[in-house]
Amino acid sequence: METTSVLIVGAGPSGLVLGALLGRMNVKVVILEKELEVCEDPRGIVVNGDAVRISYQVGIGEGLTKKIGSDIGSLNFHRGNFRTRPFMIFDLLTDWAEHSVSQNITQFQPNYEREIRALLKTVPSCDLRVGCEVVNRIEKDNATEVEYITSEGERKWIRTSWLVGADGKRGVIRKRFLEPEGVKQVDAVWPYVGTWIAINLEVDLPTPKTHPDFPLWELGYTPEEVHAAFWPTGFHFCNDPVRPAVSGRFGPKHTRFWRHEYSIGMEDEPEDCEADFWAHFSPWMVLPGSRFSSKLKGVAIAYPQDCIKILRCRPFRFATKVVNRWFCRQTMLIGDAAHVFPPFGGQGIATGIRDAQSLGWRLAMMDRMNTPQPTRERILTGWSQERRHAWEAATLSTKLNGSIVNQTSFWSGWLYATWMRFLWLFRRGARWRTRRAFKDKLVFNDRTCPDGFFIQQSGGGRKIAQAWVSQRGQGVPQLSDQVFLRDLSRLSIVVLVRSPVDAVQSTLAKVIKQSGIPDEILTEDSITYLDVSKDGVLGEEYDVAWRPCSGSELQDIDITPISGYQKEAIQNRLPPSTKYILLRPDFFIHSTSTDVSGLQRNLQQVKEYFEA
Repeated sequence: METTSVLIVGAGPSGLVLGALLGRMNVKVVILEKELEVCEDPRGIVVNGDAVRISYQVGIGEGLTKKIGSDIGSLNFHRGNFRTRPFMIFDLLTDWAEHSVSQNITQFQPNYEREIRALLKTVPSCDLRVGCEVVNRIEKDNATEVEYITSEGERKWIRTSWLVGADGKRGVIRKRFLEPEGVKQVDAVWPYVGTWIAINLEVDLPTPKTHPDFPLWELGYTPEEVHAAFWPTGFHFCNDPVRPAVSGRFGPKHTRFWRHEYSIGMEDEPEDCEADFWAHFSPWMVLPGSRFSSKLKGVAIAYPQDCIKILRCRPFRFATKVVNRWFCRQTMLIGDAAHVFPPFGGQGIATGIRDAQSLGWRLAMMDRMNTPQPTRERILTGWSQERRHAWEAATLSTKLNGSIVNQTSFWSGWLYATWMRFLWLFRRGARWRTRRAFKDKLVFNDRTCPDGFFIQQSGGGRKIAQAWVSQRGQGVPQLSDQVFLRDLSRLSIVVLVRSPVDAVQSTLAKVIKQSGIPDEILTEDSITYLDVSKDGVLGEEYDVAWRPCSGSELQDIDITPISGYQKEAIQNRLPPSTKYILLRPDFFIHSTSTDVSGLQRNLQQVKEYFEA
């Protein structure tokens, strides 16, 4: 029988990301996907927050704003439709979360999946098999045997150490294999349920040739200018008391895709969804002629409906649910198989990507170390606690957007909008609220994640920031994730160097050797020195150290830093006395210390965590 270390069922974003990361860790992985081709229906349209950083870690980050999608730009909240003046605008082009890369991308999901599939062809240890339907699972001791049917109708078996269900909310792994054992999606921190009509549009440009009577040609408007006037940039949350809606552009810049979703509340699902959509949306596509010229006063100008192509229009029953257990022995759930979200926060794909990243390095470590069952249970319990905590944070963010867009009381909605308009009159107030909303707030703690892999009292449990860094005479700068996390299957140590004595390499090599920590967890090769001294005190003899790059330095070599880029982001997130950072491959800090003895204690706790 064929064997593999990890078997992933489902080749959506979460399954592909997990497969790609495991492949980069040289773990043997097979991905089974039921469909033969990438689904061309763009279901989720947002990759945000550290899911963008993870996309860079996978190897497709550069394509996010070129082939896959584009920056959202802004979130706009309106009373009524998106033709009304927003009462609240969030600037998403600024690096509020200190990631040093774009943080809110509207993406075309088929392109996202195609980019990873193309990448997997270059990864020898990862095998994607399409047209394969899983039909049976048998667990034996520390292995699981899975039966699947190929596209040619051939039945095959494969044995795996780890089985991961990434096959969606109706996937076979949870529905058929785990639900009989009590693993189900349940209501949790915010039990939302609602029916929405979800529409994907592809918009063509009218031209003087195709629509000679369109009135804006006489004013000198070009087809692109007409499109810009009718289809506003950014994303729009529209608080209509009857039919709340979420609407906006998505996909790469050269495309003209538009997503529109609106609630039908307690109404029955319409017999003709497209007719219902046009009745709802057509008024949004009409502008008064006086907006363009006094000559057109009293004239209503409508965007030509024959230039609007419906790609998808159907009702969805949205809910907020999460599994009561994230794993059962050797079988784990990630992505929509583990949780589902309503459409107000763009958290579905991003949370699945985070699931994959946080699971991948744990599987790689356990696979290499051949960990016994009690240790596996502890490691996966910690993983599931952290994922539940992260899911709740994403859900509460979604709830905030939902509570605004779904406001049904006229007076409550009016008062809120009026207050926000007042606050947004003051630049500092708008920036304060935006930073508060979009800064990196996820922090694990001992209360919600008692078995999590971090030491809270030693500064662990939150993500490290990212900056551009360079080495003297070593070519172009790199993002710090690439430098610090060179080996995605092991922990790393980042040394914040403030004086020459901090850069003595033999000291840490001795500490690691004396700790007795297995090479599968940490090696000397995973140490990085970062010069954060005020004036760059290290001389040429310390070429081993990296240093953060300023925005002006980056611009001098034709790298455009993101708006709000902070050279000191990494050290500013930590206490000034921090010297050693013990870093997990998923950007989270395990622990920090101010001296070697503190590092030794932290390493001892790491060793004990992975021992039987």
